Amino acid sequence: MWKLATASLSGINKDNTARIQLFPAGWFGAPSGGQRWFLDASLAQRLIDAANSRVNDYQFDYEHQSLNAPQASGPVPASGWFKSLTWVEGEGLFADVKWTERAASLIQADEYRYVSPTFRYDEQGNVRELVNAALTNMPVLDGMRQVAASLMFFDNGEKPMNENLRLALCAIMGLKQEADEAAIQTALEDLQNNQLKEANCSSIGALIDAHKAQLTAKDQAIQEGQTKIAALSAAQTGAPDPTKFVPVAVVDDLRNELASLSSQIQGDKVETLLTAALSDGRVMKGADEDNLRELGKSNYALMEKMIGTRKPIKALSQLQSDGMTFEGGRDNSVELNAEQLAICSQFGNTAEDLTGEKK
Repeated sequence: MWKLATASLSGINKDNTARIQLFPAGWFGAPSGGQRWFLDASLAQRLIDAANSRVNDYQFDYEHQSLNAPQASGPVPASGWFKSLTWVEGEGLFADVKWTERAASLIQADEYRYVSPTFRYDEQGNVRELVNAALTNMPVLDGMRQVAASLMFFDNGEKPMNENLRLALCAIMGLKQEADEAAIQTALEDLQNNQLKEANCSSIGALIDAHKAQLTAKDQAIQEGQTKIAALSAAQTGAPDPTKFVPVAVVDDLRNELASLSSQIQGDKVETLLTAALSDGRVMKGADEDNLRELGKSNYALMEKMIGTRKPIKALSQLQSDGMTFEGGRDNSVELNAEQLAICSQFGNTAEDLTGEKK
């Protein structure tokens, strides 16, 4: 935890009361020795950034009365307000102040001549945080604008955090090394309100033990899985049981025999259907028969459906079922009668296509 101090460091320039020097550059403190503080551009930039991120303005009061406001018996009025901070290299940190009407008149009447910032600092004396500032008549430090000479030092009893402890907490909480006590406090509160509560743990040690238990359980589960895999692998390394396994060659032979038998059965079904369809005129010899035979080999159901939609030729059916014959001439050639020739003409066939003879 940083320590709190006030130091009357600067006088007020009546020619420009709107711009007030809060801190000098470099090391500063009482001429007689004792506590000294340090501020450079890097440290000042942190104060500037903090001021820019604030919603409310910083307060100027009278004689640091706001530090004891809870115990004050009466009002603790402000003397001015500021928010904008500017670092001037080689000179220090300045604030642009808007004074109250009363404070402005007191300054012009020389009733108040000096300013005193309230700030926090670390163990090395580095200025870390600006709290507020006050009008005072107790000058402190030589070497600043129109200022003089002694030191008013305020200590509210706060003890700065040990630097080694701060660095250790930053490492534990995953914070940057320059994180201040406020950031550490925020991280600790987040840990307590979220991770510890979710894990139902009351301390970081208990949380670590819970994580160790989870890791142990996971390791045990992995080990059990590896043991089961090893057991299965060992069981499969022995000679196969002939009563439970069939050689691949035997399976392949059976598969080939089944395929051959299936093809043979399919072929028999195709030929049986074609024979019946040829006999009743639903299929014509030649290209029609060949096309349907090829279709039947790959898709018997479709072939059967196509033949089923065709109507038998009654006359051809009667030729075979009723014993009708072709009439032959004296040279034993086949002669078709008028009815038979009409049937051939209907299907685009010649007499030779039906009798199988050529003239």
